[in-house]
Amino acid sequence: MSSDTTRTTDTDVPADESDPLLKVRGLESGYETGKVLFGLDLDVYPGERVSLLGRNGAGKSTTMRSIVGADVPNVLGGSITFRGEELVGKPPYEISNMGISFVPEDRRCFPQLSVEENIRVAINHAPDPRDLEEVLEQFPELEKMRPKNASAMSGGEQQMLAIARGLAANPDLMLLDEPSEGLAPFIVERVEEIIETINEEDGITVLFVEQNAAMAMEVADRHYVMDEGHIVGEVTTEELRQDDELRQTYLGV
Repeated sequence: MSSDTTRTTDTDVPADESDPLLKVRGLESGYETGKVLFGLDLDVYPGERVSLLGRNGAGKSTTMRSIVGADVPNVLGGSITFRGEELVGKPPYEISNMGISFVPEDRRCFPQLSVEENIRVAINHAPDPRDLEEVLEQFPELEKMRPKNASAMSGGEQQMLAIARGLAANPDLMLLDEPSEGLAPFIVERVEEIIETINEEDGITVLFVEQNAAMAMEVADRHYVMDEGHIVGEVTTEELRQDDELRQTYLGV
């Protein structure tokens, strides 16, 4: 890893691990078409894997975009802090430089760039990136496709590339929006394995959005269930498995 530059931060004092790494309080957010989030509260602690669950339109993706300042959601009220530092009002590049990687739902790989070039873009724009070879070691599928353009890759391959690109920035927190959407079951299993590996071996805290409750229960330690812009439940995996009413009412499973 590069040591020439450092992340943007107001303090060199490490955060207390008993405090949330990411803390959202009273978040009100939406678009020109109207408000989507209504007083949202959530915490993500260092080392956790946390999911945001809910049906289509529940506000999950708007929550992620509000955190990273992407796709111009209007944050109308509330607070979003990362290691105690306010994110609301910061541009996306500054939030990224603080140690947050965002893998959007549509993956946004550069179609005419190769696998290696896509990853190098992330490396070149990060203040303290990982080494290319270090990233590819964790993605043997991509190692074999270095010269292949993203436009020629399957949806599952592009998802792995998008996660690899996020990992290349060497984040402390990774946000993934619908990482299993549209993928074949065996690819979903591989994505689950990747998320667990970057969390357990690389120490990266993970917050991800899912409609696939079964996948989320396999991967996450804890879950927030959303409906119409509100958090309607905060449960462990075991509690979610046992709460048939919560799953059927808000997740349809």
